[in-house]
Amino acid sequence: MRADRESPACRSGVGCSVRSVRGFLRFSPPAGVRPRTVHIGVLTAALLLVVGVVTGTAGGVPPAAPASAVTPAVVDEPLAPGASLSVHKQVRTPVVPPRPDVVLLVDGTRSMEHAIDNIQTYLSEITDQVRKEQPDSRFAVATYGDQEVDEDDVFTVLQGLTYDLGAVGEGAGHLSFDRGLSSPGPAEDWINALWEIGNGAGGGTVFRDGASPVVVLVGDASSHDPSKGHTLTDAINALKNVGARVIGVDVATELGDGLNGNGDNGNGPDQNREDTHDPDQATKVVQATGGRLFQNIDANQVADTIAHGLTNLPTTVTHQTVSCDPALSVTLNPPNRQVTSGETAAFDETITVANDAPQGMTLSCTVQFLLDGRTPSGEPPVDVPPARVFRGPGAVPGSDTDGAVEVPGASDGTGGSAEGTSDGTLGGMIGGVISGADGGRHGGLVGGAVAGVTNGGTSKGTSAGGTASGSSGGHSGNGGATTGSGGSHGGNQTGGQNSGDGQSGGQTGGDQSGSQTGGEQNGGQTGGDQNGGQTGGDQAGGQSGGGTQPGGQNTGGTENGGQDGGGSSDGSGAGGNGSGGSDGGEPVPEDYQQHIAITVTDVTAPVVTVDNRTVEATGKNGAVIDFTATARDAVDGPLPVTCTPASGSRFRVGITKVTCTATDSSGNTGTGTATFTVTPAPVPNEADLAVTATVSPVPNYTGLTTRLGFTLTNAGPRTAENVVLTTGWPRAEGTGKRTLSALSRCTRAKPCTIAPGGRVSVTQSAVYNTPVSGEVHASVTGSPRDPRRGDNTATARIRILQPKLTVTPQVARPGDVVLARGKDFPPGRTITLSWSVGITPAQSVLRVGPDGTFESQLLVLRKDQLGPRTLRAQAQGLDRLTKPVLIVQRSLQPPDFAGRR
Repeated sequence: MRADRESPACRSGVGCSVRSVRGFLRFSPPAGVRPRTVHIGVLTAALLLVVGVVTGTAGGVPPAAPASAVTPAVVDEPLAPGASLSVHKQVRTPVVPPRPDVVLLVDGTRSMEHAIDNIQTYLSEITDQVRKEQPDSRFAVATYGDQEVDEDDVFTVLQGLTYDLGAVGEGAGHLSFDRGLSSPGPAEDWINALWEIGNGAGGGTVFRDGASPVVVLVGDASSHDPSKGHTLTDAINALKNVGARVIGVDVATELGDGLNGNGDNGNGPDQNREDTHDPDQATKVVQATGGRLFQNIDANQVADTIAHGLTNLPTTVTHQTVSCDPALSVTLNPPNRQVTSGETAAFDETITVANDAPQGMTLSCTVQFLLDGRTPSGEPPVDVPPARVFRGPGAVPGSDTDGAVEVPGASDGTGGSAEGTSDGTLGGMIGGVISGADGGRHGGLVGGAVAGVTNGGTSKGTSAGGTASGSSGGHSGNGGATTGSGGSHGGNQTGGQNSGDGQSGGQTGGDQSGSQTGGEQNGGQTGGDQNGGQTGGDQAGGQSGGGTQPGGQNTGGTENGGQDGGGSSDGSGAGGNGSGGSDGGEPVPEDYQQHIAITVTDVTAPVVTVDNRTVEATGKNGAVIDFTATARDAVDGPLPVTCTPASGSRFRVGITKVTCTATDSSGNTGTGTATFTVTPAPVPNEADLAVTATVSPVPNYTGLTTRLGFTLTNAGPRTAENVVLTTGWPRAEGTGKRTLSALSRCTRAKPCTIAPGGRVSVTQSAVYNTPVSGEVHASVTGSPRDPRRGDNTATARIRILQPKLTVTPQVARPGDVVLARGKDFPPGRTITLSWSVGITPAQSVLRVGPDGTFESQLLVLRKDQLGPRTLRAQAQGLDRLTKPVLIVQRSLQPPDFAGRR
């Protein structure tokens, strides 16, 4: 605004303060905005949890598990194959977006005098309260003017993004209202300022990867468009490219036309000597970036409005599954939900087990919730192959005594281990409790507890001669509760709320025969950092534990250190040690993650096998027959069998039906029957041969081995000799398209001999390099004569699929996206896509869907190499597939260019 214009008087400080209440953040919202109460931050809750743990243990109360942003954070249920589970899911969003990078952009013209005074007066209260909610927040201060009169001062960064709140205050102190002097109209140039911020502003507003960028635009006038050569669309695109949201604070003044104005403030031609423009510029920016706009705000309420805006941003909650077993699927309804920051988003979650899921296995999946498309930690979740834990009682070779066997492939996802005994009440405690083990839960409860809870480091202490250690993370920072040694129990307690800088105090434990050193504390609670007094100089305190952030303000650790620390802890009380397994309790849930463990129930009956028999009678009363029946369950393994009549019974001359049953631990009963024939003497010179065939796997894929198993039996009554098995496999088109192994036994070169009631297993395998579908035929022959020839042949169907890769388009330009599709690939297999020439994007690894297909987009970078290249798709165990793609030069001429004729 021009300096010669008068703006209405606004006395800063009247009704503009941001008030803090213990345990809550209360903001006085602008007129017309409903007040809201923001609950205490995670940091304070974490510290209260640690205090509660130590206090509760004195009375023998088990420590409480830390609260999770996701409810429920753990789902551990049994499900049958093909069944589904419905879960009501709630995701609590933070009051302030995680890892905020906040740029305060203020109009620096004359009419903003009182608004600037209000900001300078109360800025520290805003930044302090944002810092309490998000300790790793950064702030910057910038100002703008009018391109018509301000030249080089049209945009200035007064303080670049920093953790140093003192530097932020100094930057805000340089805000002035001396720009826009003698401007021909109310319009300023905040469009250019937004464009500059979106492009880094020469290094002053470079947002962190994974941060939540927020630009607070404070002004009373619209912007020129274009502004310093940048259009409104340019500014919006620049902000969207870095994921920045805009909070617009439209200050009501006499001289401004408002952030949504059209360049006419209604004060006549003397103050409106420029052409008008389209209105609603601020609305368009806010809607495009997912921010908020506060209009007609009194200058004395600007600081309150900024605080209210930073804690009331629209937040979109979405999700993605990581480390998810192919036999599990997880869907949420709705797929995404938008709430106001600090509110809870509700979803209806459906967990479905595939029809062919392995029974007896515990399948795992992790659901990572995203806030506005980002993980709260700023780091993408690690997607590792999920583990399968077998729960059958000793059915798999090498299983433990309880039958739990981990199937190789990934971590087992079972919550850590802990050791401790219930003998001591002051042994090591928190690591085992939080890792979810009964041993730690019943171990010593206080000694040396607090310091290691968050860090993921180790806290050790002694209690009556016992030692406890834990590395499972928790809610105190690098300092812990108090650093002390001795005490009446002779134990060490590592930690301290007072491990910052400043006041130092050594306290002697007196009759506890030890000294408690409180460390040093700077400024009450502040020790090396705003939360230093409580968190030991670690900015994130109970939630963080590793890594360093600039300026000495935020020395702390990994974002999820406090809540996510896992590992093991062991402790002893009264000198004794005990152990607790991995099933003792729930693990600490990671930040905004849900962990799913579904045990697939056993619904398949055991397979009972008993063979037909023919024997010669030993007298008029028939014959006593001893026989063997077997049963095997996919989960329980070998099982005992009950037969009627039982083995060793006397069978009369003629035919008797034998029925055998077996029941597994899940109550499934399998049945097998056989026909026992007792013939009168003399026994005929016959041997009753039979063959069955099984194939695995079905379907299979080109280049992989298909195996067939043949079972040859002889029901007697004579020994079968010169037994020969012959097979016929489907042919493949062309030469060299099929590799067939020899039969493992019973060949023409080496025939077999099978005793009455005996059986022989024969195997054969083949590898096809072309797709095939057909039947394998098997036939068995031998001597003496076979009285029943109908069971001397068998068939088994095979199906060989050949993976296919297609690419669209096959001619592309730099900047284009190439779509790769796969068909007939093994479900669940990992596919790696890469260019033979040029740069392959980082996200080029994907997993084949249950239907054997995949689809992925690959970007051709704008400055990438031109010419022919090959897209390669590599899956483990399969031949690499390739497709040619030609990269051509992008046209540089305008689209409406017309050449000379």
